[in-house]
Amino acid sequence: MGKNTFELIIDGEVKATASIEVKDCCCEKSKPAKSFTQLVELVKQAEEVLVENGYDDMGDRISIIRGIYYGTEWSLDYKNEESKVRNNVFTLYTGSSVVADAREVLKCSEDCEADLFNSFFNSFEVSDSNYKAVDFGHLIIGMDSRRSWTSKTVSLNGGTGLENNTWVGDLGGGTAKLALDRVKNPSKRSRTMFPISGSSYGAMVNLEGDIAAYVVGMDEESDSKIDDPTDNFEMIHEALKDYFDNKWDKRSYYFLKMLKGDFKDGKLINKDKLIENCAEIFEDFAFYYAALRYTKEELAPASSYFYPASQEMASIFIDGLIHVVDNPKDMIARRTNPSPEPKTESNVNKIENAIEKIKDWF
Repeated sequence: MGKNTFELIIDGEVKATASIEVKDCCCEKSKPAKSFTQLVELVKQAEEVLVENGYDDMGDRISIIRGIYYGTEWSLDYKNEESKVRNNVFTLYTGSSVVADAREVLKCSEDCEADLFNSFFNSFEVSDSNYKAVDFGHLIIGMDSRRSWTSKTVSLNGGTGLENNTWVGDLGGGTAKLALDRVKNPSKRSRTMFPISGSSYGAMVNLEGDIAAYVVGMDEESDSKIDDPTDNFEMIHEALKDYFDNKWDKRSYYFLKMLKGDFKDGKLINKDKLIENCAEIFEDFAFYYAALRYTKEELAPASSYFYPASQEMASIFIDGLIHVVDNPKDMIARRTNPSPEPKTESNVNKIENAIEKIKDWF
């Protein structure tokens, strides 16, 4: 402990003095995570500081770390997009506001040397190898969304808040982008929305983060239930370690079960139904995604491709998940290459409704 001494000076004379003990920082300097093990250690170090600062509730700690990536003016998403509308949307979808500013509470004192905020800021995607990675931002906002009954249950703009924050946001957004591109290039393949590298739409790291968002902290005894991770664990880092050590090989199976997948003798038996369900959600989300990002003149012709694009995106997604059920060491990625389907008639009413809803909200 050190001391700071303050003096009260009136008319040039010292009238009183006071000394305040200041906590010396003894924190180890953190660093961005470059592996799953390092990610677990980074989260553990952060949780120790947050608990010391009074954030004993695991849900609060999830919220604070989530705010580093989404829904705040200090988030990575806001740095990239500079959109308060997006912040509002993430708050709506998650079902809660961020509890505290991570820049202020992820340190033991004003002079803390741990630099935890910046380490997290630069750990939004973590690779354990070239073909094994996770988007931690998607993972943590999914965990935060799972704490809210509304986020897990109420449909908003296509999917639930939890879905829109994770896989629907990625693949429904990819549906809209693919449809827009097909206005000029009708032969563009849907597989291009699923890059192995990069961070766009159905990129491998995104999909792995989306699935982890559901499975980290789950109860395997209730493998089809989307539950609150704080019901099963007391520490985020323990839930993460459990996922990487114990649940990784069944991650795709657990996720498909949560999508209401039915299995018999280890095989998914309602694949077509899941594809249809996902496609319907992707198509609905695409209208709102496009209404937020594209002009009305762009939206109208693009919307005629929403239906075929959504069907193709959904089939690639489900086929990729099925592959990993059978081959759990493989990455979640595209495994099929469906041919482009012809466009359909634009739904003018749906376009107008999406535009009006966006206006009403923002």
